[in-house]
Amino acid sequence: MQTQKFVQDLKDDMQYKKRYKYQVPFENSEYYKTLTQVIETSLEDESLIPVYFDFFKDMFAFHCEYSAFVYTELDNEEEALKHLEIALGYGKVLLQEAPKTCGCFKGENPFIVSNKATFMTSLFLLAGENESFEASAKTLIDSLHGKNCIIKKGYNKATISWFVLRLLSQYTKEEIKLHKLLQPTLNENYEKVLKKWDSRDTKEISILLDTLCEMHLAQAIKDLADANEHAEEDIMNLRYRELFLPLMYSFPYEILVWLKLREKAGLKNPKTFTHPLMNTPIAKMFLDIKEPLPKPTELPYAKELLEKLKEKCPSVEVPAWLDANTEKVNEAKSNDIIPDNFLK
Repeated sequence: MQTQKFVQDLKDDMQYKKRYKYQVPFENSEYYKTLTQVIETSLEDESLIPVYFDFFKDMFAFHCEYSAFVYTELDNEEEALKHLEIALGYGKVLLQEAPKTCGCFKGENPFIVSNKATFMTSLFLLAGENESFEASAKTLIDSLHGKNCIIKKGYNKATISWFVLRLLSQYTKEEIKLHKLLQPTLNENYEKVLKKWDSRDTKEISILLDTLCEMHLAQAIKDLADANEHAEEDIMNLRYRELFLPLMYSFPYEILVWLKLREKAGLKNPKTFTHPLMNTPIAKMFLDIKEPLPKPTELPYAKELLEKLKEKCPSVEVPAWLDANTEKVNEAKSNDIIPDNFLK
């Protein structure tokens, strides 16, 4: 009964999103129009510079959602991967440049709740962005140690993301040296996976994998119920939820991260999956990514925002790939020609 209600709630949520967020073409989305209007106003007000990174977070999340929508609802893999590329672009800029502004603005340090930053880092790994993944994993662990401010000391209620952070720590061999009172007490099944993350027994891995799938599903049911219960008073989505995007309900990203880290370590994984959560369309989309995605051809407002930030924080940079692509797009637009592939 609980699972049936969960499935129906997911369908209802999708119908609402289709009316407000998921429009075709993408630019017709009322939500997208609101985001761009806010940032255009902010560009004219220097007092709002410290909150520029909120725009990067919002655009990362929105393009992730839209990518899942066009893949699962419209069966358009090409469009889905295009929006995933854009989401990853905003995420890379955010996790690369935001830590450089720690201390630049009095009382306005950039901050990303640890579950969101960990999810971004996970997608870099799952999309084959190894350089960005390695750099971001180090950034997050450095923050836990007080070397930057991006996730502070983490959030001890974020159990799934703490599980991922500890996986990253074990894979990179960079121990998390944080007082145990600041860390959550993880479920014994998480601890079992962490202890046996590099096991060579694929049957054992399959059993652990199914257990993690059930845990993910339980969290999804809890978070969706909370989202529906508080929908009216939480229109800005400020309440903490472990799975903060609807696409995450049916996307066991933490399990795919574990399998990908095993693969990178040269270990064998199960060839097939019996649990339905591992065979959802969104899980399949990421499992089918075999080569790194190309960098996005355009990130609206990203260069302008970074240049504004650089005026206050000189260490901030416009990444070379973004700078080059912005120039190409501007030149193409001036000639009314947009090339199909910039970095292919």
